[in-house]
Amino acid sequence: MPAFNLQHPTAGLLALLSVLVPVAIYLWNRRPGRVVQIGSLRWLETAANRRLRSLKPEGLLLLLVRAATLGLLALALAEPGWLGQVPPRRGQILLSPAASAEAVSSLRPTLDSLLRQGYQLRELRPGLPLVAPDSQNSKLTGRSAPGPGSAQASVGHLTPENVWAQVQQAADSFPNRPLVVVAPLALRNFRGTRPMLPASVTWRPTPATPDSVVQVAAAWQPRPDSLLVLLAHSTETGTTFRRVRLGRPSAGLLPRLLPAPSEVRYVAANAQPVLQVTGPAQTATIPVQTTRPRFWISADAPHAAEARVWKAALRAAGSVAPVTPEIILSSSLPTSADSVAGVFWLQNGPVPAQLQQRVRQGLRLWQEAPAPGTPVSTSLAIASESPVRILRHDTLPVPRAAWVLWHDAQGKPLLSAQQQGNGQRYYLHTRFTQPWSELADSPELPALLLPYLWPTPSGPALTDMRVLDPAQALFQPAMARNSTAPAAGAGLATDRAPAHSYTPWLVLAAGMLFGLERWLAARRSAHSSPASV
Repeated sequence: MPAFNLQHPTAGLLALLSVLVPVAIYLWNRRPGRVVQIGSLRWLETAANRRLRSLKPEGLLLLLVRAATLGLLALALAEPGWLGQVPPRRGQILLSPAASAEAVSSLRPTLDSLLRQGYQLRELRPGLPLVAPDSQNSKLTGRSAPGPGSAQASVGHLTPENVWAQVQQAADSFPNRPLVVVAPLALRNFRGTRPMLPASVTWRPTPATPDSVVQVAAAWQPRPDSLLVLLAHSTETGTTFRRVRLGRPSAGLLPRLLPAPSEVRYVAANAQPVLQVTGPAQTATIPVQTTRPRFWISADAPHAAEARVWKAALRAAGSVAPVTPEIILSSSLPTSADSVAGVFWLQNGPVPAQLQQRVRQGLRLWQEAPAPGTPVSTSLAIASESPVRILRHDTLPVPRAAWVLWHDAQGKPLLSAQQQGNGQRYYLHTRFTQPWSELADSPELPALLLPYLWPTPSGPALTDMRVLDPAQALFQPAMARNSTAPAAGAGLATDRAPAHSYTPWLVLAAGMLFGLERWLAARRSAHSSPASV
């Protein structure tokens, strides 16, 4: 219910004691006595006692006005206001769609306890939609998840979201409220710099289920009697690749390559054999390459250092492929007779029209940032080592219909890709060498490039199972730890906010009384002045 409230009652109480000042002055005030000529002193003591007994208050109205003025000022210092009741502040449970039902079940007792305390359940995705009370049980048990895609969703085939940005949105939308984040610490879902989150945000990390996956990354068939398959094994600590050789592949189910129940089928159709992969961790169609891959680096003299870095990175990345690619470094363009899988354009001039035409026919074209760029101070996060510093960005916008593959610590794109016809065009928004970045010194550069060098499978990209260090999510900066925040268990709290403040009116009334007091004091002085003789 609405109520009257004092914002600073202690200050008002101490100021109210000042009312005693005019009372004390009034009681101790003595008007100067008149000189009376008397003939004897024996009646003096008796007359004085009789005068004290007949003491009557004088100037009582002036006393009351002065006391009221000080009282109003004291009340104004207490900042009184009429408080209205606001809706209760509810704690929020932010449940990530990437959290599997098995992982959430281990936290079910804690979540049920928070819901009984008045917490609300919301989904950790754009808009932070509220889960209705009658749907909370199905949401926590996973019965509302889509059937056919639930297995793939458990290993990360949902569209990656930026958890940092979503939790920051929740902290801004629900200030000074306890927030409990229930989400797996998958590195692919944390992009950019960790925001300065308030101390009211607590984390309940869920384990990844499964904690590792094996997927088909690429396939080659250099001869009819030999099939080479590149398998990617992704775990919480990193991704490794290994080659598997199969002899005389025939149409149908291949020998066991992936853990059950996944299956790999060899299909030789339309003169382009493919591998059809089905399973909970991967569902995709992998093109089988029948020729040795060739990469063409077209670089001019100012890009000589960049070209050497690209060549070394491509050679290192190709060392894990079933067939080592051929890398050609030249200042000229590949002719129409040259069969190349990718061209790396490292020249100051624009991309020739003939290369753009070949992109539409299936070529993969790479470009790096044009000079001069703009200085930045950011980094590229890599799980297995410290972040790589990025020193310069290009000034060109990301092309329309392009998707971002790498983000820097500020959430800006570092590598983007665009589909053009049957081919793809990659834009590196920085460079590998100084003074643009320190990517050339990173041993992880070949592994970063590897997934984008081979023909793209039809289906979701390879799942990255690396996880964020829990200390980065659970870490609370000193500023956040020292900030005032409600306790995590305070799921329901009622606040009162001042609807009307009476301080200005009290100050105005005190000013009017002060003017009245001055007028009464002046009038009293005029009437009490002794007549001159």
